[in-house]
Amino acid sequence: MNRRGLTAFLDAMIFLIVIMMAISVGIATSYSGADDGPNPDDFLAGLSSVEIRLSDMTDIQDDSLSYVSDIMAYSLNHECAVEGYLKSVLDSLFGDNRYCLRYEYGGSEKTIGDPGGFYPTSSERTMKVSTGGDLSVHLGIR
Repeated sequence: MNRRGLTAFLDAMIFLIVIMMAISVGIATSYSGADDGPNPDDFLAGLSSVEIRLSDMTDIQDDSLSYVSDIMAYSLNHECAVEGYLKSVLDSLFGDNRYCLRYEYGGSEKTIGDPGGFYPTSSERTMKVSTGGDLSVHLGIR
């Protein structure tokens, strides 16, 4: 190999090393480690703004949109499909029965998930119900 070939080879190797280091730094800085998946506070914040057709969750034949918090309050005294909806969403986000969602309105309370056990990460939020009053929601995850 002559002098130009050796220089070109070393130049290519140095270029590849610099590119690999730049990519490594880029990947390391883009992953902060703080995002370990969904957390209960973000879930409850999002839940308070979700709207669903009333006829999809209840036996009321009304296609108007209603907040999930309103339907949750309604479900405490009436048969409703919101528990199944919440269970499927929670199962997909946090894993099967790795959570406990408890909500209370007007003296009635419901629990979805595993009520026993230790939940190191939890959040509580109070949501306004359009018919009046507050819905208290507590979510703990393992």
